[in-house]
This record gives sequence, structure tokens and C-alpha cells, in this order.
Amino acid sequence: MVKELNAEGVRLRGGRLHTSGIHQILRKRIYTGVEFDWNGATYQGTHEPLVTMETWGRVQRILDIRAEKKTRRVKHDFAYTGLVRCGHCGCLLVGELKKGRYVYYHCTGNRGKCPERYTRQEVLTGEFCNLLRDLVIPQPVLDWLEDAVMESDRTEHAARGQVMKRLQGRHEQIQRHTEAMYLDKLDGRITQEFFDRQVTLWRAEQDALLRKIQEIQKAAPIPVDQAVNMMGLMSRASELFLQQPAAEQRRLLQVVVEEAAWKDGILRTTLFEPFEILRHSNRESYRKENENAGSGRDLDVWLLG
Repeated sequence: MVKELNAEGVRLRGGRLHTSGIHQILRKRIYTGVEFDWNGATYQGTHEPLVTMETWGRVQRILDIRAEKKTRRVKHDFAYTGLVRCGHCGCLLVGELKKGRYVYYHCTGNRGKCPERYTRQEVLTGEFCNLLRDLVIPQPVLDWLEDAVMESDRTEHAARGQVMKRLQGRHEQIQRHTEAMYLDKLDGRITQEFFDRQVTLWRAEQDALLRKIQEIQKAAPIPVDQAVNMMGLMSRASELFLQQPAAEQRRLLQVVVEEAAWKDGILRTTLFEPFEILRHSNRESYRKENENAGSGRDLDVWLLG
């Protein structure tokens, strides 16, 4: 497009068009007439728009997608590539190697000049380690979970098994009644009309029973021993994190972190639901432990409901 405009003699005040200049023009909100950006803030506009807000928004999404694809094509494998967004403008942070050994992250600036400064990788690493430490469950709590919750799980499993057995038993009983009634029909003891009407009712009941059985099977929770083992493994994540290569660090964070934003030296994160619940329970446990001077009465925060 830039080559075509230059060939047609289109010029800006500074002379020939360049790709970077066109990119800046496409990013400017002022052409919508609705809003404009100035000195890091967005203001309401009152001038006549050149493009609609919808068109401008579609252009931003296209540019964002292209920027993210370009961000992925990096020569060095930086641990936090594609994981952290700028808290000011929403663009991704990208890694950059300085002096051959120091890694700094900065906002791509794809939406215009951004006030966020460069950040050393060690600083982000420290923040992510602190996050993973929030998922560390004290060993006494893990021991209590295994002892107290395992019994509850066995009771629930037994109750679920009894319900399944009752539903399956009724399904088999209906099947036997259907087969016996079919023989009665063949022997002429009942009419075809009576047989069809009764079988229709029984088939509907059998379908309902099968749906209940499937619902119980789908709702079966993960075995408690596996859940306890998973929490134990997560408790070691913070100590293992620093020992892993960049690709493994990124893979772990992609499993745990749903959203991460860096703004003015502060990392704000939202975790995927299981880990967000774990972080909340752990923080609540520590809070109650401090309130009760280490009495151990904080364990109830780990109970469901």
C-alpha cells in the first residue's frame, strides 16, 4: 500500500510515505471524531469523524493480530513472551537482549507511545515466583487433607455407587417386564394396543434413567488422592520454577495464569479457576493462622462449601 501511495504522488508534510508513518496514522483514535489520545490519556472528541468507530476498531484488531504474530517470531526464547500485557495500553511485553546477556522486557508500543519503562527479566521472574509461592500448601495442611477428606470422598463414592446401582436395577427390571409382556402378547393374553401403550411408558422411563446415570457419571469429581497429589506438586512449583529452561517456565505459567498485566512495576494476575481458588484458600489459611497464633484452626477453609 505504501509503494502504491508513493507511486501516485501522495505526500505527507514530511515528504514521502513510510510504513511506520502509515502505521501511526492507522493507530490514531482521533480520526473517529469520538475520542482522541493525548499525553497518555483518552478524551472525548467533538470534530467530524473521517472513519466510523467500528471501522477503526476492526483495523486495531487486525494490527494487534499482526503484531502478536510478529512478536512470536523472535530469535531468542524469552520465558515470558506472549504471557504479559502492558497495564497501560494492553499491548504485549516483548523481551530484548542487551549486551549479549541481559534480558529486558518492554511494551511493543503498537498502540502508540507508551509510558511503561523497560523491566529486567529478573524482576518479572521474582514476581512470578511470588505468585507460585501463593500456591504452596503447608505440609500439615496436605496431611490433614489426605486424612480428613479421603474419608469424606469414600463416603460420597459409596453413596454415588448406591444411587447408580438403584437406577441400573430399575432399568433392568423394566427390560424384564417388557420381555415378559411381549410373550403375553404373542400368547394372546394382552392386546397389541395395550402392549404398545405400556411399552411406550416404560421406554420413556428407561430413557430418563439413562440420562440420570450419565449425569452422575459426568459429575463424578476427580479422585481426592489425585487432587491432593496435584496440590502437593503445585507446592513444589515455586522451587522448581527457577531450575527450568525458558520454554518450561512459560509452559507452567500458561497452565496456571489466565491473564497477567505489568504496570508501574506491579504484576497483576488472574489465575485459572482451580488455581485461583487454591490461592484464595491458601491466603485465607495464612490469615486465620496469624489471627489464631498458629493454633491450626485455619484448616476449615480448605473444606468445600
